[in-house]
Amino acid sequence: MYTELNSILNTTPDSFTQGEFVLLSDRQSDASFLIHHFLSLYLRARCKVCFVGLVQSFNHYSAISQRMGVSLTQAKEKGQLVFLEGQKESLSVLIPQENDTGSQAMDFL
Repeated sequence: MYTELNSILNTTPDSFTQGEFVLLSDRQSDASFLIHHFLSLYLRARCKVCFVGLVQSFNHYSAISQRMGVSLTQAKEKGQLVFLEGQKESLSVLIPQENDTGSQAMDFL
């Protein structure tokens, strides 16, 4: 399936243009397979990825990526992936704790 998708989008791990980004948003259908596809595609192409997880946790994306042959943990350790835990961060902004040691990545909320 992903081969056909890559063909339709005219993309391969070797054909990325510097500075491009992909924004995925769905309202009435579950297009989460596209998130997993692009995440693994960009990591396999050795691109740097900044991923803001607003729906699921890092562990969820990591488990699915493992099945697709990509290790998100290793990508984070190598500095190839920055994962912002949007759920956790936004909750800490909405309900601040005195001893909160989280990052300030979602302070704009």
